[in-house]
Amino acid sequence: MKKFFNGIKFFSDNIALINLGGTATASSAADDAAEAFNGSRVFGWMSDGEADDTKTTYLERDFGTALYGDTLIIANHNLKPSFTIKINDVAIVSFKEQTQRGFTVISFPYREDIQKIRIEAAETMTAGEEKQIGEIMLLTTVGQFVHPQELKNTLTREQGDLKLQNGKHFIFNCGTAWSFTIDVFALAQADISLLQTLQELGTPFFMWPCGGDESQFEYHFRPFLFNDFFKVAFSGSGKPNLKENMYWTGLRDSVKLVEVE
Repeated sequence: MKKFFNGIKFFSDNIALINLGGTATASSAADDAAEAFNGSRVFGWMSDGEADDTKTTYLERDFGTALYGDTLIIANHNLKPSFTIKINDVAIVSFKEQTQRGFTVISFPYREDIQKIRIEAAETMTAGEEKQIGEIMLLTTVGQFVHPQELKNTLTREQGDLKLQNGKHFIFNCGTAWSFTIDVFALAQADISLLQTLQELGTPFFMWPCGGDESQFEYHFRPFLFNDFFKVAFSGSGKPNLKENMYWTGLRDSVKLVEVE
């Protein structure tokens, strides 16, 4: 893996969450269609009685008001890329689609009139399965680093450790969470402005470490896989400085990001 790499990409917070209002419906559901909009990719939506690659199913989110964005994330799904995306009952035609590891990113021109999102699909990656979608997100692109920045990662395992009388241990796992430190050395004003914009958001945001290009790494592991997409927030203080106080040498900074719910 390259120590330095290009293209960490950032997006605003997800505004498709069901708790923000509106409704979610589907052609069928083993559970509730709203499970695809609850902020968790673990369970999501699954069709019920539609395990047929000749039968089109749908999942729809009606926001009840006009929202904005330029990116749809369809996470933890088993759909073939032939599925259709509709916004306000019209199939989108001007878009870019990237799909790997059951994770699809749909990029389209920014718009502020998004009242409905509908996904229609017939075929699954393994033929004859029920259609599944873990989570759907509506986001706005904040920006992407132009030049290499060093990303240092920590995976924290929250565990309980009970020492037994025989000297052995009983370990029970409570979950894991990522934290990141970005050591910034920015000579481009675009990268400096992006970092400042992120800090001024005042809300959590999403970070895509691979920036949509997993192939730039010689080896593949977390958190640099295509589907590694993290909701994060700044933690602690930044250290914005000019290198050796020389005004033409760009920004040096070190910021910490922690994974949040």
